[in-house]
Formats: sequence, structure tokens, C-alpha cells
Amino acid sequence: MSPLSLGSTLVTGLIIDRLRREPVLLQLPQVYTLIAPSTSQGAASLDAMKRRLPGKNYGTAAGDLRAFWEMIRSEELPQGVDSALVLEATRDVFYRCQVGDESVDTKVVRGGSHQTLVLGGVARELMREIEAAFQGEEEPALFCGHSFSAPLITSCNVSGDPLGSITDEDRAKDFIRQRGVGLWVRSPEEAGESGSYPILDLGADGIRIGREGPGLERILRRMPAGAVRDREAG
Repeated sequence: MSPLSLGSTLVTGLIIDRLRREPVLLQLPQVYTLIAPSTSQGAASLDAMKRRLPGKNYGTAAGDLRAFWEMIRSEELPQGVDSALVLEATRDVFYRCQVGDESVDTKVVRGGSHQTLVLGGVARELMREIEAAFQGEEEPALFCGHSFSAPLITSCNVSGDPLGSITDEDRAKDFIRQRGVGLWVRSPEEAGESGSYPILDLGADGIRIGREGPGLERILRRMPAGAVRDREAG
């Protein structure tokens, strides 16, 4: 199987049609990923394709960041993070925020928190199209009562693989063959440093680094002054 390239209406339509049946392999410049609708069925399809280990949660890839922003508990945000425009200031980062009570755990929420990935370019446009296509099919029970249709996104690898996330084509092709992937699409943006995207935890006491990853220093420079707790001591 050869990959299709993002950027055309035809390919976007093929992706949305395939998502109604099974996950799609989305090759981003930094890492290979799998996407699926943010529904119970979508999560179950990812569980099956990844042989997902128990106790794991899925993030999403935001289309319209305002929809994500509206879910966040405002009292749980750091000083200076006062609108979705702050989150729009950078790309290629997961934001993890409190969207419900700490007692809530679902396929997409852990301890009341959910994380969404902010991309750029044609990949971000794809997320907007998917989010719009699945409006009306939201499952608020997954998101602490909120309606949210941004697609689920996860690393393209069998859960627990000691080699971690897939960043090279040979491993990706092995995964496609072994796990029965039906559609592989690739973002045309230039590849930089490879690896899983960094995660920033946004809380009332500041921003903490949940996971390091490519471009982290660039991302931190765009955050509100003094908000990043992990770097204050340094």
C-alpha cells in the first residue's frame, strides 16, 4: 500500500468515509498516528487495531480550538491563559486540561482531564473537516457532559511495544500489514525532529511539562511569562 497525500477534497472525503468503518493511519511529519471518531465505537476500533492495554486513554486532535476551550474549567487554567488564542499561539503540542470532576474516567478522560493536539497546515484543516463531519454524533458521556467531535488520535503502534511510537516507514509498513490498516495518508509538510508530541498540563498553579518532545523549547517560549512551573527553579 502506498500513502495518499493530504490536501485535496477527494482525499478528505475518502478519509471521512473510511473513519465511519475503521481507523485511518495518518503520517505526520514527526510521527505516525492513528485517528478515529471520538465515539465509543471509534475508541473500540483503536483498541482492536492497537491491541490496547487496559487503563489507557485517548487524546484528540483539535479542529476548532474554541470547542476545546469551551470544555475547560476556567478556574483550572493558569494565569495568562485567558482565551483560545493563547493555545493557538503554537503548534505541534498536546494541551491537557481539566474538563470535569476528578472522579471521572472514560476512554478519553482521566481524572477529569482531557488532552488535545494542536496541529498546523493541511493536517489541521483535515481535523476541522472531520470535526464538522461528525457533529451530531457526539457522545457527551465521554467528555464529562460536553459535546466534542474532534477525532481521536494515538500513536501508530501495538500498545506496549518496547520500540515505542513508529517514526520510520519500515515499521509503519509492518504495522499496516499485521494490523490490517485500510487507508494510509501522509501530510506533505517537511519532517523535522521525529518523536511523540510534547504534552503541556495546564492547571491553576501553572503549566507543567507532561511529556517532553520535539520543539518543546520553541513551544515554551510562546507560553505566558512565568506560567511554566517546571522551569521556574532553573
